[in-house]
Amino acid sequence: MTGRGLLLAELEHIVANCQRLLSLVRAEHHGYQPRPQMRTLLELANHLAQVPAADYRIMRGDAETQVSAYEEELRRVSPDDWRSVMREGAAELARYIEHLTHDNYENGSCTAYYGRTQTNAQWLLEVITHIYHHRAQLFTYLKILGYDVNTRTLYE
Repeated sequence: MTGRGLLLAELEHIVANCQRLLSLVRAEHHGYQPRPQMRTLLELANHLAQVPAADYRIMRGDAETQVSAYEEELRRVSPDDWRSVMREGAAELARYIEHLTHDNYENGSCTAYYGRTQTNAQWLLEVITHIYHHRAQLFTYLKILGYDVNTRTLYE
């Protein structure tokens, strides 16, 4: 399997895992916020679900205002809807990556609105890393709130 194939398989794996975690979130905990400067559970669930779609927009060069407006369009309140947003965003990103030529995947680049330039291969790794980061946050929020989550929840 190629490096691109391995990363796309990892994207599929982490999205499925996050979808299982998102399905656990109960509405009565939406307002939970560990500290004032941190996201609420509702904000975190939305952000995590939006990462594939929003990061795809960033990597293709959309302006910050466009990405923010798109994130607002994707805002949802239910686990089923978060799961759909995440699944659809990951599928759109994967289709884009799969259709790149080898040269464009390895060497084609884009500069994000915040100034970072990376190749498409680097962007794909960045998206996966971003998802893992917020999955860890979600897991921690759920653990603090007393949800029945453990290491198996993360790796099954």
